[in-house]
Amino acid sequence: AGLFSNAEDLAKLMQMYMNGGSYGGVTFVKPETVSEFTKTQYSGGRRGAGFDKIPSPVKNGPSANSYGHFGFTGTMVWNDPDSQLVFVILTNRINPSVDNKKLQSQKVRENIRQKLYDSIVK
Repeated sequence: AGLFSNAEDLAKLMQMYMNGGSYGGVTFVKPETVSEFTKTQYSGGRRGAGFDKIPSPVKNGPSANSYGHFGFTGTMVWNDPDSQLVFVILTNRINPSVDNKKLQSQKVRENIRQKLYDSIVK
């Protein structure tokens, strides 16, 4: 549960997905596989086969084509192909205990993501 790595490596991984499965001139995943990972699998759903999707895109926010993962431990990676943005947020939600629900109840990751859009995407 969660993402255990560093921000630079996670950014490279997410850039590889944004590039259709390739990074640094090397193909790691077929483009068709990336497409399956990142498209909603059923009508009204909010998940692809590998990533979360935006259920209701908003103006000046993540596009309908965006996708990512909110990890149990408080992490977040998010790609938005329309804006060419990659987000990596690493936190420690389970500190001081696994019962810490503030990150979710206060929508901290969603709010950070929106502030980034407000600052970057015009």
